[in-house]
Amino acid sequence: MANIKFEVLKMRASDFRQGNQFLRSNKFEEAVTAYHRAIADNPTFHWSYHKLGEALERLGCLEESVRAYRNAVELKPDLAGSYVDLRRVLRLLGWEEEAIKVETKMVEVQEKFPQIDLLLEPSVDSQSKGSKGISINLQDEITNQKSSYWSKREKHIYIFAIRQIIHKLGSGAGSIIDVGSNGCPYLDWFTWIPERYSIDLRKPYKAPGIVAVTTDFLKYSPEKRFDLLTCLQVIEHVPNAEAFCHKLLETARLLVVSVPYKWPKGQTKSHIHDPVDLEKMNSWFGREPNYQNIIQEVESPCRRLICIYHTESNKKWDRVRTVFK
Repeated sequence: MANIKFEVLKMRASDFRQGNQFLRSNKFEEAVTAYHRAIADNPTFHWSYHKLGEALERLGCLEESVRAYRNAVELKPDLAGSYVDLRRVLRLLGWEEEAIKVETKMVEVQEKFPQIDLLLEPSVDSQSKGSKGISINLQDEITNQKSSYWSKREKHIYIFAIRQIIHKLGSGAGSIIDVGSNGCPYLDWFTWIPERYSIDLRKPYKAPGIVAVTTDFLKYSPEKRFDLLTCLQVIEHVPNAEAFCHKLLETARLLVVSVPYKWPKGQTKSHIHDPVDLEKMNSWFGREPNYQNIIQEVESPCRRLICIYHTESNKKWDRVRTVFK
C-alpha cells in the first residue's frame, strides 16, 4: 500500500514538473496537457491550477485562463500571485469590473495575511519602508489606478505593437529589464522569461516574480548583461539623452525603444527633446536601428517611433525577427 502511494505522489510531481518544463520551453499546449494530468491526480494542489492559467494565457485562451486562476485562489485564498495574474487576464479581456473586485480582494488578503507582503512585492531594493510600507504602497497603487499613467495608455496601439514585438523577438529569452517603468506592468505580459527586472528613478513596477530596482539608471551596475531591454516613452524626458542611450546599449543585447515621433516642441512640458525623429535617435545611439516602425494611434494624431537595436549586428531588418530561440 505504501509503495502505491509513493508511485502516485511521484507521478503527480512528475506531471507538474513536466508542465513547468514545457512552459519554460514555450510548448504551451503540451504544458496544458501535463497540468491537466497533474490536476486529475491531485485536484487540491493549487499551483497546478496557477501554472495551467499561465499556459492557457500564453496560448491566448484567456477565459479558460481566468477559470484556472480562479480555481487557484479558491484553493489557496492567500496566494497573492494568483490574484495579480487573474487581475491581469481580466483586464486583457476588458472585464474591468471583475478586475477591480480582484484588486479589492488582494488588499483584503494582504491585510489578513501580512506575512505574504514579500510575495506581493518580492524584490524590493534598498528603498526604505516601514512595517506597513508595502501595504500602503499597494493600497495607493490600487486607489489611484484609474488616474494612473498606465490606465491612460494601456489600450494604445503602440503598446500592443510592443507586446507583439517582444513575443516575436524574445520567445526564448532568459532575462529582460524595463527601464523607466513608472509603475507600468509591461513585464506581466512576458511571464515565460525567467528573470524580469523593472528599474525606475522613483516608481519601478512591483509584482510577484519581478525584481524592482529604485535608482538612477545611469548609476545602475547590473551583475550581467540582459538578453532584452525595453525603454518606452522615457528618453524624451532625460536631460543627457546621449549618455542614457549608450547606457541602454551596454545593458542588454537587444533593445526595444519607443519615443514620441515629431511631437511639437512645448506640447508636452515634461518632454525636453521634442520634436524627436529618427535622425535625432541616430545621433543619441551613435548608430541606426536594425528595425523601426512609426505607430499611428486611431483616436488621436499622436505618433510614436519604435526602434529595435541588436547590439551584436548593424544589419537592417525588413521585419521583426526571432532572436532568442
